[in-house]
Amino acid sequence: MALVQHREQTSFVGSSTGVLAEQAVRPRRRALLVGTLLMIPNAAWIVQIERVREGPYPTTISLFLNAIFWLILLLVVNRLLTRLRPALAFRPAELLLIYSMLCIGSAFVGLDGVPALIQMMAHPYYHGAQQAGFERVLEVLPPALVVQDSEALRGYFIGNDTLYRWDYLKAWLSPLLLWLVFIGLLWWTMLCLSSLVRYQWAVQEKLAFPLVALPLQMVQPEGGLWRARLFWAGAIVAGGINLLNGLHFWFPSVPEIPVKHQDLAQYMTNKPWDAVGWFPVSFYPFAIGIGYLLPLDLLFSCWFFYLFWKAQLVAGRAWGLDITPEFPYIREQGIGAYLAIGLFLLLGGRGLVKQLVTHLRTPSRSDLRDDTEALPYRHAVWGLFGGLAGLTLFLGAFGMRWHYALLAVALYLLFALVITRIRAELGPPVHDQHFSGPDHVLTTTLGTHQWSGRELTMLNFFYWFNRAYRSHPMPFILEGFKMAHDQRAALTPFFKAFLWAGLWGAVLSFWAFLHYAYRYGTGAEFFAGQQFGFEAYNRLQNWVQLGQEPHQGKVAAMGVGFMVASGLMMLRTHWLGFPLHPIGFAISGSWAMNLVWAPLMLAWLIKWLIVRFGGLQLYRQWLPFFLGLIVGEAIVGMGWSLVGVLFNTPAYSFWGQ
Repeated sequence: MALVQHREQTSFVGSSTGVLAEQAVRPRRRALLVGTLLMIPNAAWIVQIERVREGPYPTTISLFLNAIFWLILLLVVNRLLTRLRPALAFRPAELLLIYSMLCIGSAFVGLDGVPALIQMMAHPYYHGAQQAGFERVLEVLPPALVVQDSEALRGYFIGNDTLYRWDYLKAWLSPLLLWLVFIGLLWWTMLCLSSLVRYQWAVQEKLAFPLVALPLQMVQPEGGLWRARLFWAGAIVAGGINLLNGLHFWFPSVPEIPVKHQDLAQYMTNKPWDAVGWFPVSFYPFAIGIGYLLPLDLLFSCWFFYLFWKAQLVAGRAWGLDITPEFPYIREQGIGAYLAIGLFLLLGGRGLVKQLVTHLRTPSRSDLRDDTEALPYRHAVWGLFGGLAGLTLFLGAFGMRWHYALLAVALYLLFALVITRIRAELGPPVHDQHFSGPDHVLTTTLGTHQWSGRELTMLNFFYWFNRAYRSHPMPFILEGFKMAHDQRAALTPFFKAFLWAGLWGAVLSFWAFLHYAYRYGTGAEFFAGQQFGFEAYNRLQNWVQLGQEPHQGKVAAMGVGFMVASGLMMLRTHWLGFPLHPIGFAISGSWAMNLVWAPLMLAWLIKWLIVRFGGLQLYRQWLPFFLGLIVGEAIVGMGWSLVGVLFNTPAYSFWGQ
């Protein structure tokens, strides 16, 4: 069932509801080869800008602008090939396959991906000896999953060293291979789950997939987007702002156009207004551009509920309720909303389950077709169960009881499904939901005393892929399938390419992060190079030494968030045009919304005026301008970061510090 009642058309191109297998375009192998090769410099680029140079942080937003940058370069090269060697030119579907592979690789190497795991692998045997009482953690820590050679870790933390020494490689190899098994199982499970829901979401429900509008229109051979004057106007506006601000970064005498966040809290120093905390306002062009693609009700809900959370903080200070730490538990209210959306998705998916059962028993009586899917339904179902079993066995092999392991994995996959649905239906620019994974939910609701020390340790390892969901890889699977479907391409080659891209992306993530870690030192020149390790193991130390009771206030807040989101979904079912969206409630209380609430408010106002006085025709007419804002920021903003990397010099960061 759809969580939104309407959506604006965001594409210049139509799509068929089905693609016959014999008519489908099959990407050639060289597209896979080019994607594989480009993922190598892309991984190095991401680590350089997100870890060494403190920005920009392209993997912390839903539409990866580094991948858009690569796609633009590919289009330039492809244009030359079309003129000089037409047989070598890439088809649109092949360009989108490469783009999707780069997105998947970026998700794994991004700020919330494999680098967080590496920090957890390196922390305990190097920093643990310096932390009082850490012996208890080492007693319950599976040594096979972390690096035990403290001498091999010295260069990792201090720098001025190289990864390419046998004793260093040997220290990392064994735990790295074990974690690659876990990552492979998790990625396979997400691929199978995505394959199962693709037909219902993309074809039967016809979800909008707003974030694929830009890459789809960029690769159109007739070049409709590139010939639109409004598109170039938007690109010049955003690119010009970034060009000017980049020059100002190097030459302060050059004027700048301040679009990055400015904190309004500095003007709110009296009680109870000082309770608002960090209150930034910004006008990022790319965020305004993405906002224009979103439904009006979601746009309104994002900034409305963001201010609603701030109002809760002020009210709590005014009424003296803020003496309770973390009140009003905004994070937990968001978790409750995610759980409510997940429950509605599961209830709405009952029809799909019935179709799957019928298809598995008697394929001839089913409306589902194997030959138009990425993976035959029987293989996808058994692949999903096999992935769940493999993940459960992996966690169980290191001391976690199977029912706890299965519960934690299932909860993670539910959150992954919700995030993917949010992206497919509405496409918000952020969905980070910090510190809200199964590790937090289970210990908050159940406490820690019924878990063994080894079980708490394995649950703590969930931290690396649940600390935040900014660069969650699963949405890119469905978005890639959607682009392939709209290009009338066969889905099976995309499935195989995505499977490879996830595994290769994980390997490259280990390589790129460790390569620069030994060169610069995660404790010396990296941004937050040790932070995630300290966060995770300080929490684990508290769990195993002090324990944690179920937190009644936070559990109650989850219940409140669940009921509010459920109520909003019911109201939207019975009240056509109801302006508040449960997804806006769910995503607006997390950290990243601080940075984009103002651009989304501006996009809402602009879009409301356009639709109100010009209708959908005027909305579509102005769509190229806002796509141009995204492309202009991608070209110049990411271009500045590339200049900084290539010439080893500080450069302007359009998104971040």
